[in-house]
Amino acid sequence: MITHINIIDFDGSITAQSEFIALFKPRISISNLSRFQHAARLWTSPKKFAEICKTAFNGLKPGFTLIGSGDFHHYSLGLIKQYKTPLTIVLFDNHPDWMQPPHQYHCGTWVYSLARLPQVQRIIIIGLESGDINGKCFKNGDVESYLNQKIILLPYEPVIAEVIGSQTTSLYSLLKNDLQAGIAEIISHISTQHVYISIDKDCLSIEDAFTNWEQGSLPLSTVIDTIIAIKKKFEIVGADTVGDYSTPRFRSPLKWIGSLLDRKISRKPDISNRFKSELKRNELANISLFNALDG
Repeated sequence: MITHINIIDFDGSITAQSEFIALFKPRISISNLSRFQHAARLWTSPKKFAEICKTAFNGLKPGFTLIGSGDFHHYSLGLIKQYKTPLTIVLFDNHPDWMQPPHQYHCGTWVYSLARLPQVQRIIIIGLESGDINGKCFKNGDVESYLNQKIILLPYEPVIAEVIGSQTTSLYSLLKNDLQAGIAEIISHISTQHVYISIDKDCLSIEDAFTNWEQGSLPLSTVIDTIIAIKKKFEIVGADTVGDYSTPRFRSPLKWIGSLLDRKISRKPDISNRFKSELKRNELANISLFNALDG
């Protein structure tokens, strides 16, 4: 049962959501990690990752954890490491985040590391539309975990992937054309009683969220319906979300370059009156997600 909210405040994107804070204030714990923002964003050295995780997660209550921008999604790995019982991870994301490291603690490689945790029995990735598993791009990812069914890929739009040699495989989810069949498909892949859910809002349509990455078209309502269905059959022991907007800022030239190369867009909120309405979508999404998880 998810009743508590943790805010890991790297970038101010969650603490700026006054309605969310006011609505759930008695349930919220806030950890101010703004001093680590530059070190934590995009990727982190193993030593610094261990330091930040110890600071952020030591004594943290299980619950719904909001981490900020998708640039910090690798800190989901630190959260999930704390669980010792067998887990299925249900991940909603526009990107698979499963690239083979050089950087172990990287927002684009953390799922590769996640798949090697002994307590993680399976990872189901839903909502992919970024192109990262299309064609030959697939081979840059965790092919081993896909082949042994440790990772299940359910892209929102059909994908033709080259898995072995020039052999192609069609990957798709039933969600878009038949919501109930799509939810049943997800549930059929859950292999443990305990489930952890991670949501990167970049998989959501622009009507439902505003992020600093290119976005997919998955409706928030589909994510909510899926969470409610999972909750009826399994125990959701923890959850997190990223994808709240913050402007990418770096001190490291390498991170500047990496950010420019990785992002297919350069997105900033409109500084006119639309600014609040763009970021308000994320706040409303967070409220809806917690309400779905609660109880």
